[in-house]
Amino acid sequence: MSLVALLAGLAVAQEPGVVTAAPVAELIGQTVAQAASRMGATRDPAPAITIVEDGSRLDIYPAAELVPPAPHPLRCDVALVPAEVLTELRESRIPLFAGGRSAARYRRVAAVYVAARDGVVVSVLNPPLTEVAPARSGESSRDQVRRVLQENRDPWLSVAPGRLPLSDGGGFLERRRDLAAPDGAVLAHLCEPAVIIALPVPPARDDAGLLQGLSLLPFAWQLKGLNAERETSRLEGAALFATLKPGDPLPGGLNAFLSSHPAVRRYIDEQDPGYAVLVVNLGAAASQNLARMNGAALVGVRGDRIVWTADGDAAAGLGLTAALCVDERATAGAVRPGCSTTGYFSP
Repeated sequence: MSLVALLAGLAVAQEPGVVTAAPVAELIGQTVAQAASRMGATRDPAPAITIVEDGSRLDIYPAAELVPPAPHPLRCDVALVPAEVLTELRESRIPLFAGGRSAARYRRVAAVYVAARDGVVVSVLNPPLTEVAPARSGESSRDQVRRVLQENRDPWLSVAPGRLPLSDGGGFLERRRDLAAPDGAVLAHLCEPAVIIALPVPPARDDAGLLQGLSLLPFAWQLKGLNAERETSRLEGAALFATLKPGDPLPGGLNAFLSSHPAVRRYIDEQDPGYAVLVVNLGAAASQNLARMNGAALVGVRGDRIVWTADGDAAAGLGLTAALCVDERATAGAVRPGCSTTGYFSP
C-alpha cells in the first residue's frame, strides 16, 4: 500500500460519523486492493479463511481489514446499512450505534466478510439472524433458552446439517445466496466518540464476592495448571497454524502429521470419508474461569492435502466451529468430541 493511501486513510479516520462508505454492488468486481483503498485501509488486508480448489483461490476477509484501525478516542465498526438511511446516518438524524449495534442495520449477525476469488471481490457475506421461536405453553424461561440454543441450527457453510463445514469448498457462494449482502446494501465504516464509563469504587466489604471466592476455593488449585495449559496452547497452536498453507501437502501425510501433533483433533465426514477437518487448539488468555473455552483454528484436508484454513475468529464468526456440533436434524449438542450438550465447541 502506497504512503499516500496510508496518510489519506489516517486522515479520514480521525473524524466521527460515516467515515467511508461504498455500495456493495460497486465493490463486486474490484480487486481487493481497490476495495481496500476505497474504504480507506491503511494496511494490506489479511484473509481469515483461504480455500484452494481446482487451481483457484478464494479468500474471505473480515470487512474490518478493509478500513483503518479505530483511532483514539473513537470507537468504530464496519456495517452493512440500507442505502436509503445512509444520508440520515451522515446527518446524525439516527444514532450510529444502539446497544452496541447500529440502529440502521439489517437483521443479520454482527460479522461482515468480503469474499474474493483470485484477488477479485465476488461477494460480501453477512448471514441473516435466525428468528427466535416463541415460548411454548408451560415452558419455563430456562427451558426456552436451552431449546433456542439447540434447535433449528443453521450451519451456513456446510452442505447440510450434520456434515463437516466447507466440504464443497467455495460452493456455498452459489448454494447459499442468502448469506450475501441484501440488494442495495452499502458497506459503511462508522465511528463515534468512545464512551468512558467510570466504575464505582468497590465497597470496603464485599460479602457477595467473598462468598463466591470461598465457594471456588476447593477448585482454585486447578487454575495455575489450567492457565499454564492455556498459554502453552496459545503459543504452540498459533505457531503450528501459521505453518499450514492451503494447497500444500501435510508434512509426511495426514497420519504422520497427527502422530507428530497429538493435540490436533481430526473429524472425518461420514458421507465423504476422504475429507476431514482438523482443529488446532489456540488456547486462551489467563483467567479465573475454570471452564475450558479455548479458541480454535480449523483446517480442511482432502486426502493428505490442505484445501482450506480458517483462523480462530473466522471459524467462530462464520459458524465453522458451531457446525461441528450440529447433527443431521439441525440440533446442536454433544455431536462430536469437544462439543457441549448445548452445542458449544472447545478444542
